[in-house]
Amino acid sequence: MDLDELFADPATREVLRTRAKALAAVQQRVSSVEGELTLHFLVGAETYSIPASTAREVLRFTPVASLPGVPPAILGLVNVRGRLLACIDLRPLLGLTPSPPREPMHLLVISAGAVEAALLVDQVLDMHRHTGVLQPTPAMLAGNDVNWIRGIDEAMVIHLDPVALLHDPRLTTGDH
Repeated sequence: MDLDELFADPATREVLRTRAKALAAVQQRVSSVEGELTLHFLVGAETYSIPASTAREVLRFTPVASLPGVPPAILGLVNVRGRLLACIDLRPLLGLTPSPPREPMHLLVISAGAVEAALLVDQVLDMHRHTGVLQPTPAMLAGNDVNWIRGIDEAMVIHLDPVALLHDPRLTTGDH
């Protein structure tokens, strides 16, 4: 089938137009990390990063008080020196199998404006000052992305936007 035949079919032309539009939107969202200091951590076998300016502290895993009726990504509340923070497991949000919290894991306390939360991570690795532009992830290219994934760098680190993450509708109940 040549291009003329491909574009002659209205259904195929509409699919291609929709994909091109989605790809153009993804390309506009992919951002630069030029000079940005980022904190790298593991969730499962993948390396993720957030801007270091949004990381408040790293703690050894402590028990989480479960809450009834919360979304699967919210494990419950954790007490951080008298402050109760929501403990978020990224795995359900990323389509990964949830892993029961265990002792070698860490809590990465993040702040996005007035909102603070603790992310359950397997390991905090290091900090890097990056150069370059982020590329779209395969999920972004397929149109199956979430708005808090900024892109992927040349080292295959997936960069997250904590502000958008903490406002993901999958972290709220129907009432709040």
